[in-house]
Amino acid sequence: MDTYSKAQKSSGSMTINPYSRLVSLPVHSENIFHFPEGLPAFENVKEFVFLCKSDTRPFFFMHALNPPDLAFVCVDPFMICPDYRPRIGEADAKFLHLERPEDTLIISIVTVTKDMHNITANLQGPVVVNIQACIGKQIICDGQNYPVRYRIWDALSKMNVAEEARPESSEQEVEAAVRKAN
Repeated sequence: MDTYSKAQKSSGSMTINPYSRLVSLPVHSENIFHFPEGLPAFENVKEFVFLCKSDTRPFFFMHALNPPDLAFVCVDPFMICPDYRPRIGEADAKFLHLERPEDTLIISIVTVTKDMHNITANLQGPVVVNIQACIGKQIICDGQNYPVRYRIWDALSKMNVAEEARPESSEQEVEAAVRKAN
């Protein structure tokens, strides 16, 4: 019996230590996401948790439970590519038991390099998670041709330039917009 099985039977949770410099974190069974097919090149790795730290935003980690030293850096693809509209094929939607769009979490795995300007995200093969059923799969966007190596920092630089070019709203305009939204 492995460590996870013992922990799950005794308390419904287990503890992982994702990085030697961090304190161990409790992981409850309801926060574990099952990937029945694993991920490409990691087909035997089936269970993951998502770890977020305020000092690594906008990045977060998709951490394997076994082996405990495997983690993927991830990012919200909609944050770095606002016009991103991936299509999930019917077979993938059925596999993931997706019934409602609001139950779907889409993330991109990041390739980290020494030069932060060369960090990329995979937009063609996002990880799709049914957050209600706690099941996930990496898919290929149905009939679309997004980049596998989307340069994150180039995209963020373009967004910052566009944001700086916009005129600032007055405080009254912001308050009116908030009132209108409510």
